[in-house]
Formats: sequence, C-alpha cells, structure tokens
Amino acid sequence: MRHVVFAAAAALALAGCSTSPRPLAPGTAEGPTSYVCYSSMTSSPEEVRSIAENQCRRSGFGVSGLLGQSWTPLRCGFLTPSVAAFQCGSSYWSGY
Repeated sequence: MRHVVFAAAAALALAGCSTSPRPLAPGTAEGPTSYVCYSSMTSSPEEVRSIAENQCRRSGFGVSGLLGQSWTPLRCGFLTPSVAAFQCGSSYWSGY
C-alpha cells in the first residue's frame, strides 16, 4: 500500500512538470503578456525569448519588454522551476 501511495504522489508531482510554455496569468492593462516556464540550467535566454515571441505573436504583437523573473517550482513544475514574464506590444526588445 505504501508503494501505491508513493507512486500516486510522484505521478501528481510530475504532472505539473512540463517543458512546454504556458501562460500563467491574464494580460495586463497594457495588453497581453507571455509567461514562460523554463529551467535556467537547460534553457538559454534566446530560447526563452523565442517562446515569448511566439506566444505574443498569437495575439498579433511582438515582445516589448521583460516584466520580471521568478523561481516558482510549485507553479511551473520542478523541471522548469523559473518563470519569465514578458509584455507583449511593439517589437522593441532590450534583453534581460
């Protein structure tokens, strides 16, 4: 029985783990946002930016800037514990 409980807990913990980006919050008053979950050990800033650009492009915008970054393993999953929030708007990019 202990093994079944452990296996169920492990499956639930890994269910939140994904390397696919996903929005975590709605857009801001300034327009849509792109929230990208990533691993700082395996993802480059260029890869994260590219994912944000693809998400913003779906709304007809480019990335206008970085809103912030945070380490959120409970929200993003343990394989991609960091999140970067980008503002979608004009295609100006200043890097991060």
